[in-house]
Amino acid sequence: MTFNAAVPLNSDSPSIFPGQNQTNMARLQTLLGSDHQFNLSAAADDGYHNLVHLTQQAPSGALAATGRLYVKTASSLVQLFYMDSSGLEYQITPTSLAPTRVTGSVALAGSATSGSVYTIPDNSQGTIFVNYITPAGGQFRYLLFYKSGNTFTDSEIIVDASGVRPSISIIGSDIHIVNGSTSAKTVAYYIMVMSV
Repeated sequence: MTFNAAVPLNSDSPSIFPGQNQTNMARLQTLLGSDHQFNLSAAADDGYHNLVHLTQQAPSGALAATGRLYVKTASSLVQLFYMDSSGLEYQITPTSLAPTRVTGSVALAGSATSGSVYTIPDNSQGTIFVNYITPAGGQFRYLLFYKSGNTFTDSEIIVDASGVRPSISIIGSDIHIVNGSTSAKTVAYYIMVMSV
């Protein structure tokens, strides 16, 4: 017996309904339990999503004040998430690796060098910005870098006018922060990296 939304029919004998209802309830439990937390007795996580399965869609047409989330196949290889807002389609899932963002700060004695704050992956490029935050000041350095295979190159793009500013040191593939001042300073660093 399969799910039947029309039970009990007016013409059904009361003795038929229990069997039909049990079939319907078992089918509903299977459907809800496939992606949701289905507890047989009350629990705090009743109905929570365990997993979300979406069937491929090809929505068309504008739906005023309506948003839709769905998946489509790209190049017959990957299921990608899309959203549709009033008929405009936006791809949500990136097809390339997102940039890596690393931020932090290190308190350094005068002229000291930090431990490694980031290891640069092979075949990547990015930027590094360092500035003093304690005591606050306008001293900074902004650098561009790339690493092709295991060969690393960096280049200074922008520096402030003062002669005392933080810097970086590359040891192997590791980035270290350098306090360019003879006084203790806290140096903030902001690293953005794109890798293949």
